[in-house]
Amino acid sequence: MKLLIQNSLFFPNVIGGAEISSHLLGMELRRRGIAADAVASTGYQGRGKTLSTRPTADGLGTVYEAPAHGLCDLLPADNSADGCGLLVRGLHHFAAVHSRRWQCLFAEVLDRAQPDIVHTNTLVGLSPSIWAVARQRNIPVVHTLRDYHLLCPRTTLLRSNNSDCQRPPLPCRILASLKLSQTKGVPVVTGPTQFVLQKHLDAGGFPGAEPEVVPNALEEWPTQIPERTVSDPVRGLFLGQFNVHKGIPVLLEVLTKIFADATYANLGFDFAGTGPLRPDVESFCAAHPQHARYHGVVKDDDKRNLLRQSSFMVVPSVWAEPFSRSIIDGFSWGLPAIGSNQGGIPEVITTGRDGQVVEPSFTPLSTAIRLYMQNPALRLQHGAAARLRAADFTLSRQVDKFQAIYEGLLSKQGHQS
Repeated sequence: MKLLIQNSLFFPNVIGGAEISSHLLGMELRRRGIAADAVASTGYQGRGKTLSTRPTADGLGTVYEAPAHGLCDLLPADNSADGCGLLVRGLHHFAAVHSRRWQCLFAEVLDRAQPDIVHTNTLVGLSPSIWAVARQRNIPVVHTLRDYHLLCPRTTLLRSNNSDCQRPPLPCRILASLKLSQTKGVPVVTGPTQFVLQKHLDAGGFPGAEPEVVPNALEEWPTQIPERTVSDPVRGLFLGQFNVHKGIPVLLEVLTKIFADATYANLGFDFAGTGPLRPDVESFCAAHPQHARYHGVVKDDDKRNLLRQSSFMVVPSVWAEPFSRSIIDGFSWGLPAIGSNQGGIPEVITTGRDGQVVEPSFTPLSTAIRLYMQNPALRLQHGAAARLRAADFTLSRQVDKFQAIYEGLLSKQGHQS
């Protein structure tokens, strides 16, 4: 069996969790002796019709890349598509529905890589029309929903003022209809939570496909974690993108009020990540040097040390987040999570067992943080349960599920795995 893994970008080009997840999948397949190549855009728009190739640093396979389709770049991490004018953005999104250039490029990749299965992920920068190319060659496709790109050009289901988009504008509805029409014929669709999966099925996407929930996986499993006690210093942690839809404004508002209360003088809070609201986070930390610390983007030992020193996670997203990788990162280190009741987050956190699920507004979020300050025994109890829950998100368990899906598709076609 040989896989071709598609994503908008491929590691080490990273914007978010999709790039991490697709890379982890490829590495685990390789560890199991299953060959896998990858195909992605370069992250920058252009009209190039020639594929570049590069090996992955970990020996996964060959990465095929070409300029992104459309009129705006995917990179840098702040997504410069948002910097395009309204008319250009509209043309950008509609142009990507059918990309003849990427259909030809994808056909070339299939001819060169000769995969048995194509596993697609985020399609921004390529085009959902690549599914038809695989179908013409009788190569089955597994698609994993990692955002709402097929339903919303913003990928967040939010309006420009970050309110829920209950009734999308006519151009957005037309665009979604055009994209969803191409999901017909995809035999298997997966999502990291039932929420994101059902959202697309209810919209009429993937008719006839076998739907399956396959949760995201941890990047690593820490074999030893700290033995935390009720007398330890208490530090909260936000790990992720500094953006409005991630709940940064309400979190800063809550922490400003709590830091002003002498009852919680021993509360510390760490921010790790980057994004459009980075200046706000830096200013906040500078204004509260006794409590708050800004770390920028952390990885490897810096990330491990930060998780080791923390007491609980806060994930106050105001959008319907499909899945939060930071929650399971914290769980693996024995950290309970305070998460919003949006999207797939309530499928990961169980209130009263391994964390608290709350409305992402001032009073509920403030109450949840104060509870962990006032009741350290409960915080430790939730943390112990979180560590146990993290075992549900190991990479091995995730790829077991994907491998079973792949083998089932090949069995139906009479292939040998």
